[in-house]
Amino acid sequence: MKIAIVVNSFPETSETFIVNKVIALANAGHAIDVIRLNHSGNNALKRLYKLNENENIQIVDPYIPSTLPKLFAAAILKPTLFWTSFSFNKKKFGYLVKKKVYLKLFNSHKYNIVHFEFSGIGISFLDILKQIKPRTVVSCRGSAEKVKILSEPSRAENLQKMFSKISAIHCVSNDMKETIQPYCKNISKVFINRPAIDPFFFKPEKRAHDFNGTLILSVGRFSFQKGYIFGLMAIKALVVKNHAIQWHIIGDGPQHEEMIFHIHALGLDGHVVLHGKKNKDEVNAWYNKTDIFLLTSVYEGIPNVVLEAMAMELPVVATRSGGVDEVIQHGKDGFIAEVYNIESITAFLEQLINDKQAATEMGLMARKKILSDFTIDRQVKVFEQQYKLL
Repeated sequence: MKIAIVVNSFPETSETFIVNKVIALANAGHAIDVIRLNHSGNNALKRLYKLNENENIQIVDPYIPSTLPKLFAAAILKPTLFWTSFSFNKKKFGYLVKKKVYLKLFNSHKYNIVHFEFSGIGISFLDILKQIKPRTVVSCRGSAEKVKILSEPSRAENLQKMFSKISAIHCVSNDMKETIQPYCKNISKVFINRPAIDPFFFKPEKRAHDFNGTLILSVGRFSFQKGYIFGLMAIKALVVKNHAIQWHIIGDGPQHEEMIFHIHALGLDGHVVLHGKKNKDEVNAWYNKTDIFLLTSVYEGIPNVVLEAMAMELPVVATRSGGVDEVIQHGKDGFIAEVYNIESITAFLEQLINDKQAATEMGLMARKKILSDFTIDRQVKVFEQQYKLL
C-alpha cells in the first residue's frame, strides 16, 4: 500500500509513537509519505532513527505560497491553481490556494490511505474531505477530544461534521471510543488500536543509583493535563512520614515556573528534581536506574510513557485517566488511583517503597503485559488489516 501520514511536524520527541508507526509500516513493505503541515521536525531525531536511509519513507513538505508576491508568482508557474483560487480577500486567497495544493497532493500520488494523525488536523481539512479520492482515516488520541471540545464551542460541531465525511476513525482506547461516540452517528467507522512500543529498545538493564532511598520518575510536559500538583502533594505526604525519596521529572512546558514555585512553597527542594527535555536514550537511562514510575494525569488517551515504564520492569502508580485501566490490571502489574485522589496515590507509592519484593514482582508482570499486548508488530498488523478493509 501507499500511505500518506499527515502530521503537523515530524519527527518530534513528544510524538515518537508516530515515528515508530511510520518506520514499522515502511519495514513491512509499505510506501509511506509523511506530509508535514509545518515543514518542521527534530533533525537530531531524524538522524537517530535513520529516517533518510529508509527507502520506503519520504518526508513531504508541500509548497504553499504564503505572501502576495509568492501567490502572484504561482500565477506564472501554476496559472490554473492561481485563477481558480483567486480572491481580492488576501486571507481567503491564501486559504483557497492551500486547500487546492493539498487536494492535488492527496489525489495525484496514488495513495491508498490518507491518515490524519490527530482529529484537529482532520478538522483543518473539513472543506475538502469529501473531495479526497483515497480512503481517509483520522486518529483520536486525547486532548482534542477531551479538552478542546470543552474549551472551543465549535469543536463538537466540527468533530461531528468530520466524522460524517471520514472513511474510518482510529481510537487509541475504548475510553476514547466512548468519548467520541456522542459526535459520531456511524460508530461502525471506529476501530481501536492501542499504542505500542519497541520492547527491544525498552529492555531493562538495571543500574544501581547512588541515592540512599527510593527514586520515583515521571516523564511528560508541564501542563495541567499531567496533574503534577497531585504528585507534589503525595510526595509531600511521604516526606512528612520521613521516607527517603526523590521524584525526578523529565519534561518542560508552560507550567515550568509554576512547578518551581510549588516545589519551593511545599519545602520539597531536594526531593523533587526537574530535568527538562531529554532524548530517548537519556530517558531510557533514567528508566533503568529508577524504582517506581508515577503518572498523575487528569486525562490521557493511553500514555506511551506508562507502556515504556512497564516494558522497563518498573512498578507503575497511575491515575485512572483515559485508557490507563485498559493497560494496567490493578494490583497485579501496576496500581491505579482515582484522578485527584492524593491519598490513594500516596498509599500506593508507600506500599511499593515498603515492599521491594512486591515492587520487583509487579515490574516483572508489567513487562510480560507489554510483550503480550502492546508491541509494535501487533499495532502494525491492526493498522494493515483496517486499511485493507477500507
